[in-house]
Amino acid sequence: MLQVNHIKLSYGPRLILDNVSFTVAPGEKAGLIGVNGAGKSSLLKIVAGLHESDGGTVTLPRSFGYLSQDVAHETPIAAGETVRDFVFTSTGLDKAILAYEELSHKIADAANGNLPTLLEYFDNAQAALERLGYYDADARVEQLINGLNIGGVTLDRTVSTLSGGQKTKLALVRLLFQAPELLLLDEPTNFLDVEAGDWLMEFLESYKGALLIISHDLDLLDRSINKVLRLNEFTHKLEEYRGTYSNYLTVTGDALALMERTKQQQEREISRLRKTSDKLRGFGATRVKQRIAMDKRIASLEVSKPQLPQNSRRIKIDFPVRMPSSHLVVRADHLSKSYGSKEIFSNINFEIERGQRLVIVGLNGAGKTTLLRTLLGITPLNGGKVTMGDRVELGYYAQENEGLDYDNTVLNEATEILPENVKRVRSILGRFLFNGDRVFQKIETLSGGEKTRLALAKMVLAGPNLLVLDEPTTHLDVNSRTIIGEALGSYNGTIITVTHDVDFVRNVNPTTLLLMPEGRIVVYDTKYDDLLERA
Repeated sequence: MLQVNHIKLSYGPRLILDNVSFTVAPGEKAGLIGVNGAGKSSLLKIVAGLHESDGGTVTLPRSFGYLSQDVAHETPIAAGETVRDFVFTSTGLDKAILAYEELSHKIADAANGNLPTLLEYFDNAQAALERLGYYDADARVEQLINGLNIGGVTLDRTVSTLSGGQKTKLALVRLLFQAPELLLLDEPTNFLDVEAGDWLMEFLESYKGALLIISHDLDLLDRSINKVLRLNEFTHKLEEYRGTYSNYLTVTGDALALMERTKQQQEREISRLRKTSDKLRGFGATRVKQRIAMDKRIASLEVSKPQLPQNSRRIKIDFPVRMPSSHLVVRADHLSKSYGSKEIFSNINFEIERGQRLVIVGLNGAGKTTLLRTLLGITPLNGGKVTMGDRVELGYYAQENEGLDYDNTVLNEATEILPENVKRVRSILGRFLFNGDRVFQKIETLSGGEKTRLALAKMVLAGPNLLVLDEPTTHLDVNSRTIIGEALGSYNGTIITVTHDVDFVRNVNPTTLLLMPEGRIVVYDTKYDDLLERA
């Protein structure tokens, strides 16, 4: 059983958690909810033993596993470590295999006098392999990789070559392979497509261990939990509600949360109907009536999606351009990238002109993030050339928050962009909800959503004319995603983005899509929305 007693936490004068206590019994599944910045991720880190509290105690079961939002910074990966090695370390299977192999070599070279003792050790090593499930371990890992739809990932691939999203999904694979008594999950669906999210819901629903989960995926909270723990951002205390997320909404009458849940449910249903409609198109004239009826149903759901109230939109931003770029912004000629014998993409050619909005689309593993990083010179190409136009000023949002110094405070990080105008820096930070003493908080203590807001605030301060955005809405709640999408919709510069958030794409209003891995440029059309959701 997990027991959390009287936890207190402050960042300077700012109170985060005040006397927080709760339990999660064996087999119980609890959802931890609250607004961005309420302290959910901090509390989960305290429970996992990664963050010290100012008071209180935590008692954990014998085995537990923790998934961070920020895998790149919080999950150590050994140099040259393969996917198989990374997953097997979660149970000690890697060491058991090594011990077995060493004993096999010793037995082959042993003198007769040492053989009985070595054979006894060998029997013990073999028993350890059986206990740890060695003989079907590869199959179990591959089943988890397939379930989470991690394209392009094999057991022998080096972990360091994976994208940020792939690393996060692999960390989840590692955790599910470990199958501890308690799972601690911080936004596990952030990098999952619809199908992988549905698979995870079913997995967690039938999971025999206990679960404590933070998620903006309201369907997951409804299907996979039986208790809601809400961090109240005003009292800084924890409120407990028995039942599913829908039960919580009924009891509390949380109207805004109910609207968000309804909107998400309708978006899932629209995605499902689009897939069916696309299949019906393949039957030609024989299914025209059914397809027309399906498309009418989709249109009706689109119109009836609830609109979040204006007064709940607390972030107020725009993205200014200090100086326009030349007409040609980026040109890519015959780009190719491989990792060893595995080709990621080849012969990619395109031009992007000033004011163009390009969304890079493709299934997991298609090389979307890798292409972005090669355009920026972060990842070297195997062939081809990237040409940047004159006066291009770049703003880059990375999945793994590479542009943030975790040892900095929020204010120091932002002031580095505009040191001559601290007043404007404080003003922009305030628009992104970093008010008062929050600006003195260390970046390493921020939640995923707060880190995203800070990275975007830095872009506003810099005023770039080219925004390169890799899944910018991943850590944001529904409200913030809409606000930022609308702000980017009126941006006067050029945008290149990778995203699977259909609403965000519609707000950004792209001119073109780049389909990966084939590298084909097409004019944006809503018929590609299903591919976006599965990306």
